[in-house]
Amino acid sequence: MIVSARTNGRGSYGLRVLSAKQLGLWFRPEWERVTVKLPDDEAPVTVAITDSFWSDCPCLRSVRFRDFLDRNGLLPWPKDRPPHFELVSLGGGDFELRWLEHRERQPRLRLFAS
Repeated sequence: MIVSARTNGRGSYGLRVLSAKQLGLWFRPEWERVTVKLPDDEAPVTVAITDSFWSDCPCLRSVRFRDFLDRNGLLPWPKDRPPHFELVSLGGGDFELRWLEHRERQPRLRLFAS
């Protein structure tokens, strides 16, 4: 699944699941927490699943996500252009964060001469 970095603007950072309508494919309501393995850290991050995760904000929050973004030169990001990653389910509430290659938006092609 694709996730994007997220901040509330007051120092809280996390990963937002972009396909929120399909949360049930990767997450189970009975899970109180999940673990996320970061690409540059041996110890996985344990993240609590909050009630808001299921209702209005499908975000995994941890100070360690902020540290990861900072270590990799991703803070601050351009307005409305947060970094995106792949979050891969390893089963049983364990996930691995993987890098995606960043590509700029492709310019629109003119279909007809004006």
